[in-house]
Amino acid sequence: MEWLRSAAEEASAALAATSMALADAATAAGLSAEVLALSSSLLLAALLAGLCFPPAGQQHKAAGSNCAELSQESSIERLADEDYVAMGMPAEPHLEGGFVPPTRLIHSNSPEAFPFDNENASGHFLPLHRPTYDSHLNASGNYLYGDHFTGKKRTWEMRFQMKFKRRPAESELFVGIELEAYVPLNAATKRVMDLSVASLRQIVGGALYHSLGDDPDAAQGEVERPAFMMPLWAFDQVIVTPEGEEPPQLSDPGIEELGQKRVGQLRSFKQMMEELDPRPGPTFTFCCWGPSRCFDVIAWQACGIPIVTPLDINRYCGRPPIHLVFYTLRNSEDQRHLQSRKTYYFKCSFWSSQKRPELDVVRQLAGSSLAHLKGRARSRLGSDPAEPPAGSRASVFGNFLQCCVAREG
Repeated sequence: MEWLRSAAEEASAALAATSMALADAATAAGLSAEVLALSSSLLLAALLAGLCFPPAGQQHKAAGSNCAELSQESSIERLADEDYVAMGMPAEPHLEGGFVPPTRLIHSNSPEAFPFDNENASGHFLPLHRPTYDSHLNASGNYLYGDHFTGKKRTWEMRFQMKFKRRPAESELFVGIELEAYVPLNAATKRVMDLSVASLRQIVGGALYHSLGDDPDAAQGEVERPAFMMPLWAFDQVIVTPEGEEPPQLSDPGIEELGQKRVGQLRSFKQMMEELDPRPGPTFTFCCWGPSRCFDVIAWQACGIPIVTPLDINRYCGRPPIHLVFYTLRNSEDQRHLQSRKTYYFKCSFWSSQKRPELDVVRQLAGSSLAHLKGRARSRLGSDPAEPPAGSRASVFGNFLQCCVAREG
């Protein structure tokens, strides 16, 4: 900051000298006080412009200064596609999101699963998604996990691997999606949502819990968030790895041959999942793809219902993100899924890279990805807090003002 103080002192002295010179010149020329005031104002404007804008072709390298901090913050406030790529996101369209509590930004079709950790569980998560944005690529199977999707109807697949730190004791464990706040729906959109829910009930059964949530302007007391929740037996595949043994990698092509699947044995699978004890010790791997026929996450559209779809998911959720969650409910006479009743074991907020949320949301979820972007900003500015080179802001002020003072009449 020493260079800034020096620049200010130099500019102040030069400005005072210039003001005196202007006053003498105005008096000699018989100019009015108004003209003098205008000249001084223009001079002050030039001074401020010099403080804010360096000469063309020159960059200031004081990363430790306020100017550097301002540049870093500005880059974060104006995230462009290349900034997301710099934070590890693919250049092509993809599912995107972040955990709560935050670790880093995540994306679909990663070569490796993303780790998460909270007070109740830890593990890994790997979302897979067809490239529905490119029909030729989708049909070719020439993309990461393309072999897995070939010959299957699913649009996406979500793979979870969890180690529980405490046994869920309050209730059964629910899995599904919830929204941050109530979203008013018109009659047409509500009808489409009812059809979507009815379609999903055929896939996952009658234990599905769906709520539009409570309108905070009409409800009294605690309000319920919109939620679409299912029991554990709504998963399509489960693998239980005993404590001490190595669980499968979520990216392993052979994972689909392991464990138990719901297809073809719904009754026995449902009974097995109802008897499942998600306790500390074993590693539990869950895979879900059944509801994928109703939602294209990358396109951010509801689909699969003739005539009325595709439909922008924002018609349902207002705006991204949507929260993918595991939770239990504390006992209560109120059967709504209220926040005060929930204990979360997993929470991931997600969206499409083509329909990103507000930047405040990204900041809250980006974790180390945002720190990496700040590091890039610092590296671009440089890390030497030394005084600026010749020709930088301070020198420009001095030279400009001294030129005015030294000029002969």
